[in-house]
Amino acid sequence: MQNAKDIEQLMHDGDARSYGRRLERLKFLLSLEGQDEHPIPLPALAYEYYEEARLCWYMGAFVATIIMVQISFEELLRSHYRVSKGVGGKLSNDKKVDDVGFNDLIDEAKNEGYISTQEAGSLHNLRKNIRNSFVHAKDVKISGSGNTNFKTPNFFTQTLKIQAPEVLGSDVVDEAKEAIKLLVIAFPDISKRHGGL
Repeated sequence: MQNAKDIEQLMHDGDARSYGRRLERLKFLLSLEGQDEHPIPLPALAYEYYEEARLCWYMGAFVATIIMVQISFEELLRSHYRVSKGVGGKLSNDKKVDDVGFNDLIDEAKNEGYISTQEAGSLHNLRKNIRNSFVHAKDVKISGSGNTNFKTPNFFTQTLKIQAPEVLGSDVVDEAKEAIKLLVIAFPDISKRHGGL
């Protein structure tokens, strides 16, 4: 069993190794953030998710970053519809606000003009091509000829993105960077619309 001093030293060593990468990620975040002096009206839960997504990015928790970015946007859209449709209200597809998924919320927001077509496209890309492959990791599919397509998301390709990205030529860091960039740029703009600004 390790004593408290050994554990403290392990923490110190880990902090020293990761300092440069955290600093680089923080600089990236700060380079994206606007210099808006006015507070943005935000639903409390959506804002908490937003802050946690940024913290996950800073700390290097890349899968968590992706998931928290998606949750941030989903809660922001859901909060908007809780206000505009009322608690227990229904969207145009006749489903209750709290019973629909992110896909329905994006489509409703786009169709109502709450978000732009470009924002909807970016959110659908986040949902389908970045987040889903981690949240809904599938089994490896092998064709009748015994070949495996490593381009389709499955538990193995997602593991490679994290553990051996050089094999695929893509990695979870790039996907998390794309997600956090979307969050930091689009979330405040959409939030301002939520507050009627």
